[in-house]
Amino acid sequence: MFEKLIDSFEKLCLQIIIEILLVPVTIFKLFQDSRRCYDLPVHEMEKEKTERFHDYLSPIKLSVYTSVIISVLLMDYSGQQNILSKIKGLSMVEKALFIFLMNNFTAVLFSVILLWYKKEKVNTATFRTFLFSFIYTTVYTSTPFFILIISTMFLGQTINVQSYLGHLNQVLDSGDYSSRDYIFFIIFFLFFALGIIGLIKLFKALHYILKENFRYHPYVVWFFTLLFFLIQLYYARGFV
Repeated sequence: MFEKLIDSFEKLCLQIIIEILLVPVTIFKLFQDSRRCYDLPVHEMEKEKTERFHDYLSPIKLSVYTSVIISVLLMDYSGQQNILSKIKGLSMVEKALFIFLMNNFTAVLFSVILLWYKKEKVNTATFRTFLFSFIYTTVYTSTPFFILIISTMFLGQTINVQSYLGHLNQVLDSGDYSSRDYIFFIIFFLFFALGIIGLIKLFKALHYILKENFRYHPYVVWFFTLLFFLIQLYYARGFV
């Protein structure tokens, strides 16, 4: 009995390590080619359930690692400046589930719209493909913040992000920079550059998904691409 428990724990630890290592691999592949947001789910859904997402992290798990974890930290430690921070009386699991649903609301909304257009049912591989595709696109807005928040917590030796940002304001006023502050400025510049690239990739990914499934005049496809882009960008501001 004890040996089985140890074996199960070993498998769980190994699976978590593998998934953590797959986070940067999956993010890099999605940033490398925005078409993978749609092509990858299509390819994976053609496989058997046990064979899916071995080389890449699934959209659900990727969303948990890149957005839910950070959102939970922000809810607990970043003050009262966003709606997430005002939610009280929930356990960590309940917070994570709520934030996951909120972070991926646009993915569900866009999937339902395409599903209605194609006259498909919800409980089909088509809906899962759409949903996975749109969840993958949220990587382009969540990843820059994921890197920035993690770096801030690491360099500031605190999970209170606002406290460290306040420290940086004092440094700017006094001009007394440390090596840690210089590193943060470099990271912030990379965050800004990655954010711009992410917005471009997000627009391209949404256009590719719509182009592959929305059989209308190209101008109509471009219009809905811009509409979906603006909705996702606006919504991501509070739930990244």
